[in-house]
This record gives sequence, structure tokens and C-alpha cells, in this order.
Amino acid sequence: MNSPAASLLLSVFRIITILALGASLGFGADEPAFKSPAAARAQARFRQSVTAASKRLVEELDRNLAYAMKSGALEEANQINAAKQQAAAGTPVTADFKRVSLISARDQYRDSLTAAKGQYFRDLEPALREVTKAGDLQQANAIDAARKALESDLADGKITGKVENGLVLTLDGKRSIWENKAIKLPPKKTPVTLEGVLLLSGKIRTIKLRTAQASGSERLKFIVDGKPCEFLLEGGQHRYVVVTPLPGSDKMRLRLGDSIAANEWMFGPLEWAINDGKWRTIPLHSMIAVD
Repeated sequence: MNSPAASLLLSVFRIITILALGASLGFGADEPAFKSPAAARAQARFRQSVTAASKRLVEELDRNLAYAMKSGALEEANQINAAKQQAAAGTPVTADFKRVSLISARDQYRDSLTAAKGQYFRDLEPALREVTKAGDLQQANAIDAARKALESDLADGKITGKVENGLVLTLDGKRSIWENKAIKLPPKKTPVTLEGVLLLSGKIRTIKLRTAQASGSERLKFIVDGKPCEFLLEGGQHRYVVVTPLPGSDKMRLRLGDSIAANEWMFGPLEWAINDGKWRTIPLHSMIAVD
């Protein structure tokens, strides 16, 4: 049974969270009030997605908060409560959790926010075209500003305009979205690049990257955050690279191929091994297509 002091502190934490949720559902006083019906629908859909993601995480954090309080783990309880306030506000959760359940809940919330922002960006595109054609400059600028803010959040810079999960595949000048599945490439030297952003989570020291299937006389060159990577050999035949994320970064820019001509006959899917862990296929939701 909780002590009276612990019960009182837990009640205070819950009141703070309720107040934060109530204030956050307005999504900020500076959020635009769109007159365009299409933009308003896009905004409502975005709010609904973020609210659902926030509610799921807050409920999970609340369960963990009760456990932490019962265990007398005040430091962890304060960390969880700070994360609850971030989640209630619909903002990224930055806590460096140690327990697997908390890490999983935080990562799911992050992925849900990314997906909601991507959908919002896509939904605002036809709304922008509509108000621009109608000659409503004020609304066009408001929608364009919202899209640019989303653009910055999603990939720290330029994006393709469709914000899809996957990497941009450019094969012999033709662009498409690659969904991290094995593909056959022409058995001749054909220019090819794969590029995008990899979303990271947790405390990552190093990441190994490789392709699960690769055949041919050359390998696509890896460039991560603008720096070329040297290939290492595993098991005498499987080539991979090791990269270290920038300090405090939650994403990496990845580019394969660059200026070389690929002679791969089979390529993909991409895999990673985090902090010397096991090789796993990179989840599609961890990839964002960017320019």
C-alpha cells in the first residue's frame, strides 16, 4: 500500500497532467485558424491523431508512474511526470528511459507523431493549391507556413513533398519511393541512388548498416550525414559500414550510390545492428523520404 506522502505526491502529479492536457488540446494559441475547409479538415485530422497518440502514452506513463511511486523511485517518477507533460502537450518526449516498457511506449509515440505530421503535410498540399487558385493570399501564406514548419520538423530541411515512409530511389534518372524491399537492378552499370532520413531512438552509440541481399561486382557507397563510410567485412563476405550518430541527434541522413554506377543485380532490404546488437531489417516507419 502506498504511504500517505506517496499518495499525495501521485495525486499532485495527476492534477498537473490533467491541467496540462486541458491546456494542450487547444494545440497552441499561435496555431492558424484556417478558413479553407480542406485545410480545416486536415488540421482536425492532425489534432485527432496527436490527441490519440498523447492519450495512449499518458495512460502508459501513468501506470509506470504509479509503479515508480510505489517502489520509492522518486527520480524515475519525476522523469516520467516530465515526459507526461511533454506528451500531454503533443510535443516530442525527450526522456532517456531505462525500462523497456517506457522506451517502447516513447518510441511508439514518436513514430505516431511523425506519421501524423507527414499526413498533415500531405493533406495541406491540395488545400494550398485550392486557396492559391482562388486568389486568397492570406490563407495561402498561412497554409504554406504550416507546411514549412512540418517540413522542418520531419527532416531538418527539404522533403520530397509527399513525406512517405521509405527512401527515395533514383534509378537511371527515374524517382520512386523504395519501401525497403529486395529489388533487382539492371545487370549493367546504371546510375542509382537511395537517400533519406533514418529516425533514431534511445541511447545509440553506434549503428552498423548493410544490405541483406547484394550481388554484383560493386557495392553502393554509403554516405551518412555527408560523410563517406568505409566498408568492413563480416564473415569473410558480408560488407557493412559502422556509423556514429551526431551527439544528441535523433536522425541520420543516409545516401547510397551517390556518383558511382551500381552493378548490383540484387539489392535490399537494408538492415541495422544497434550498439552491437543483432541485425534487423530497418522498420519502414524509421525511414523518411527526403530530397
